[in-house]
Parts: sequence; C-alpha cells; structure tokens
Amino acid sequence: MSILLPTARIRSFALAPRLFSGNQEGALGGADLPVPRMGDRWSAIVNTAQLRQNADGLALVAALTMATTLDARMPVQQPHVPQLPFGSAPVVDGTDQGGSSIRVRGVPAGTVLEAGRYLSLLHFGVHHVHMIAQPTIVAASGVVTISLWPMLRFLSIDGERVYLDTPMIEGKLVGFDGGARFIRNRIDPFEFSIVERS
Repeated sequence: MSILLPTARIRSFALAPRLFSGNQEGALGGADLPVPRMGDRWSAIVNTAQLRQNADGLALVAALTMATTLDARMPVQQPHVPQLPFGSAPVVDGTDQGGSSIRVRGVPAGTVLEAGRYLSLLHFGVHHVHMIAQPTIVAASGVVTISLWPMLRFLSIDGERVYLDTPMIEGKLVGFDGGARFIRNRIDPFEFSIVERS
C-alpha cells in the first residue's frame, strides 16, 4: 500500500533517472559499447515551499510520516502538457509486451503524444513511470504504439491502465528521516525523494 502525498505547497519537482545500464569499455582501444538493462527507473526529488501549521501543511507532514513505513505515491508534475478529452481511459493493448515500446488502445484519434511526456503504467496496483521517447499521432482506431524510455521492466497484461494525463511515481520515501521542523506557526521548507522500487 502506498500513501498518496498532497501537492499543496510543493515548490519544485524533478524526475531523475536511476541507471543500472552502463558501458563496456572496448578492449585494446576498441569502441565502447552501451549495455542497456531493464532495471533503469526513476526517482522524484521534491522540495516544499514554506508551510504553515494549517490543514495543508499538517496533511503533507502526516502523509510523509506514514509513507516512511509504507511507500509514497505522488503525481508527476508536467505543466503545459495537453490533457486528453474528458472520459478518456487508455489501457494496454495486448499481453506479454516488453522492450522499449508498448501498444495502447483508447486514446482519442488525432492526439499528439509529445516526446518527453511522462506516463505511468499501473501494473499489479503499482505505478511505473516511463517517458515517451518519440512523438507520435494516434490513428483513427485509437490504438497507438508508444516508444518508451526506459524499457519496460515487466511483461504487460492486456487492459492495464495507462495514465497519460495524471501519471504517478510510486516507491520508497527517502530523506524524511529527520521529519519536519516546526517553528512558531510555520514549517520550514524541506526536501524528500520518492524512489521507484522496480
């Protein structure tokens, strides 16, 4: 179970890749070779603004405190990304897909999916973040193959939900060990991270 973190008074949000891929150095001056691995994933680095000791501030501190023994879930901040029409609910189209692309159905025809847009795949109840690697326009059928980075870390299941508008990052909470510092009627700004487990 993950705790959904409130987003009030978040000053900055950044996604950073956690790389398990690498490079194999060339022998005797030969070319270096990239070694992609399917364990690459994301962490979110979050900074708060000044918080007050009001309902918003206390709700964030309470959620973070509970997430220290569970996991944290938070929306991926991507302003200026066009939203899908109301009622759209894209899902994975086909079982046992893997690699660096995934086929999705239920996306409105003509939708432009920009490179750099984030999405999350809800796999067995856990969100997994990916970035769209190449721009594409959805065909009239509403089915589209999306190029992803990093590559999938599991085999897909038909009908799993794909969050294009409100992707979530989910995983271990890091950096809240010291808690929040209360001074008079405010809570000092602090930083924490959410690190994908798989």
